[in-house]
Amino acid sequence: MKKIIKLIPILCLVLVLGCDSDDDNARFSNDPTTGWVEFATPTSGQTITIITEQVVLPVSVRVPNFQDGITINYVIEPVQGDFNSILTTGTSISLPAAQATAEGSPFVGNIELDFSGVSELNEVVIFDVVITSTDINSVGVGLSNSIVSYRISTPCPLDVAAIEGTYDVDEVFTSGVNAGLSLAAAFGESYQVEISLDPTDLTQTIFILTNSIGFNQFFVDGSTATLDTCNGTITFSDPLNLGDFADMVVEVTSYTESPAVMIADGPLGNFGPYQFILTKQ
Repeated sequence: MKKIIKLIPILCLVLVLGCDSDDDNARFSNDPTTGWVEFATPTSGQTITIITEQVVLPVSVRVPNFQDGITINYVIEPVQGDFNSILTTGTSISLPAAQATAEGSPFVGNIELDFSGVSELNEVVIFDVVITSTDINSVGVGLSNSIVSYRISTPCPLDVAAIEGTYDVDEVFTSGVNAGLSLAAAFGESYQVEISLDPTDLTQTIFILTNSIGFNQFFVDGSTATLDTCNGTITFSDPLNLGDFADMVVEVTSYTESPAVMIADGPLGNFGPYQFILTKQ
């Protein structure tokens, strides 16, 4: 199924101009062919995923009457990296003639951004989609509080092969009455885990944690670790039971690719602050 992101226009932008001031309404009444265009998006940017194939950006035409139609021009401005290898789009969109009440036009057009090869990037690519002009002199681009520039970022790249593998487990209570004690020492156990990419995860950021054969249970088999590739943090399964003993409330995490190391800190049950470190062999 094609992965398309359609941004929901802000309600007050799409339906009517009732969210605007009386001055705006007066201006429309005086000359209903004047107005402006802007992005009808709730935010001014997003980070796509490696499986995103299309992003649709709605553009609101804040003009009661444009009887001959309107063309809205836009440009792609590079911020970081080269977007040309992954992006296909035009330079303008044309909307047919429309007429609405003096409160404003509900007409919305879409800028379509088509992506390919995002998963093959080895760097972050960032660019802005900027509305620049229209073909109607009386229709400008935005007001002081309008969104007329929308930033697109690609995800930070991840070397899956660097993450997958066999990991040693080092774990310890870091403070409190149990400081210095480990589950392995307390129960006479040894831990080792296998980390592999979840084959059902198309974003390639979710990894499955499995206890190595011949070792005791540290994680519940099938627990997961989801990597935030840009921030270097991890989201583990919740609840996260450790050592078939207690659930850990994970508060702080980090990971590196080379060397491949995952670290998590937080209280383990009611037994105090705890930390585990997974280090790839």
